[in-house]
Amino acid sequence: MEEQMKLDLSETDKTASGPPGLRLVARLEPSEQSGPIYLTPECTSIDEFERVVEALKGQMDAAVAKAREVFSQHEAENEEPGYEPQTAEEIWRVLEGGNRLDEMRSFFNALELCKRQEVADYVFSRLNIFKGAASLFSQHYNRETCLLEEEG
Repeated sequence: MEEQMKLDLSETDKTASGPPGLRLVARLEPSEQSGPIYLTPECTSIDEFERVVEALKGQMDAAVAKAREVFSQHEAENEEPGYEPQTAEEIWRVLEGGNRLDEMRSFFNALELCKRQEVADYVFSRLNIFKGAASLFSQHYNRETCLLEEEG
């Protein structure tokens, strides 16, 4: 049977007059490990608990973004020789897998005009242009020429 992580709240012993203390915990089921894994410190108010959980969500979002980069890089490195990305999404995966603006720029600017327009439309309509490679793309994209321009 495969282990699965279950999230739960753990309430610490409270005094008669004090607020409860809550922690977000993870448990692996089935697991040979005993006890929960504490994901948050003990919180004594809903505001504190919400702040801690929001910070944890931010860390998880960052981990997903990093994983996306790692998997994209792996896919780009392991594509069959001669493979040419065709769709805007496939082309974007190649672009975001690059490590630097000059790599992104040279690949993108070498595309035909219609492909550059399709990719730009994909980036601006489907991606968060305030994060990661999409942010870099949006900062350097020239709508008039449909090219990525150099820094500065």
